[in-house]
Amino acid sequence: MNTSRTPPRQTSIKPVIANDICVGCGACAVLSNGQISMTRTADGACVAKVNTDGDAVVDGAAICPFSDGAPDEDAHGAHLFGDAPHHDGALGRFRATFAGYCSEAGWRDNGSSGGLTSWFLAQALAEGLIDAVVHVHPSSAYGELFRYRVSRSVQQVQSGAKTRYYSVHFADALAEVRDSGERFALVGVPCFIKAARNLAMADKRLNEQMVLAVSLVCGHMKSAGFAQSLAWQAGVPPDQLVAADFRVKQQEKAASQYGFGARSRGSETMIVVPMANLAGRRWDGGYHRLKACDYCDDVFGETADISFGDAWLPEFSKDPLGTNILVVRSELALQLIERGRQREALSLVDLAPERAVASQAGGLRDRREGLSYRLFLDDRTDQWRPGKRVQARSADIRFLRKLNYRLRRIVRHRSRKNLRLCKRLHTVLPYRLEMTFWHACFRLLEVIGKKGAWAKKGARPPLDNP
Repeated sequence: MNTSRTPPRQTSIKPVIANDICVGCGACAVLSNGQISMTRTADGACVAKVNTDGDAVVDGAAICPFSDGAPDEDAHGAHLFGDAPHHDGALGRFRATFAGYCSEAGWRDNGSSGGLTSWFLAQALAEGLIDAVVHVHPSSAYGELFRYRVSRSVQQVQSGAKTRYYSVHFADALAEVRDSGERFALVGVPCFIKAARNLAMADKRLNEQMVLAVSLVCGHMKSAGFAQSLAWQAGVPPDQLVAADFRVKQQEKAASQYGFGARSRGSETMIVVPMANLAGRRWDGGYHRLKACDYCDDVFGETADISFGDAWLPEFSKDPLGTNILVVRSELALQLIERGRQREALSLVDLAPERAVASQAGGLRDRREGLSYRLFLDDRTDQWRPGKRVQARSADIRFLRKLNYRLRRIVRHRSRKNLRLCKRLHTVLPYRLEMTFWHACFRLLEVIGKKGAWAKKGARPPLDNP
């Protein structure tokens, strides 16, 4: 029996922070005049800190992507892309979907996938559509691998290429371009783009300046501990780690068989090891996942002008250089893509929307079915959580899926706690042993699921008993 209830709507940012559901985007800090600031937790996650009980708290709620005081993705989509001819429950409103890569030399080789995200941004600069790009770059600050910066040239855009599985905030960079008056493109994961849209509704000047919003298709965001745990296993301890590359392409291997690179202080050499050799790498395991990501229902960046992701489909995944999927929503973004296609800078094929959805099947299952079950668990224990488009439910979810979702919550917590222990002991061995155990648990659930045991609908799992 589904005993969930709809929680009362909250118009304050405080419950988001108090319940560790802040994703650390920094949007609330941009307009708060110092009343809200950004800080980093011991696990390396960016979070907002309220420095006053004044009006900034209410303003933050209107901007926070996980607050009940802000519009949801459907409301933004209807306002921004109401004239888009297509709509899908997973993709949002859109004009076209493609798969492909950049044909021009250098872009695909230097990108995580098909090189299209960086090419798109550089082309928008070259055509004079924007003056700057706000996106994530490697950082030289001690104890910080990446941060948002402002790029104003094609070369600077290229230096910010590749995916960063790392908690960052855009507060400082976004404030910089707002104050400069420059037209800009913002790059971010779906919740960051939604937060920026909320900001634009509150700040007319920022709304006029943000010409393009570019989303990265997202599985979830990681705390800094994810990079530290992988690098330590590769031989670089956390206090010596100065650079990381999460997606090192390996020739003659499938796109999914990439390596991880880490560089230590004082060294010019990047140590690269196969990601498959590292404990805690499994993406659907939730290692170092931010708790906020447990409450997200947007995989494809439904509020962005254009979204880029990996084409995890059989017809593309064997290419080691990588292939992108594109979901185009605004007319401006579509025109820019079509011009690149016409001059053969891009190698694209039209992709059926259902194939784009299929490329992210696991992430969508987690953000829809998994989210509905997590909401059910929270409601049953009267724990505060944000209102979502997904409804809380339990009855029609299979036992093994419920067990998997519960296990992910445990692993999210244990991966952080174990890494903190390893830092005190000065060895990564306990982490490697425990995360290997959790990996085996996930694999066991997969094997049982494929054989059909305990997986039939209607079987009541013991974990559901009050």
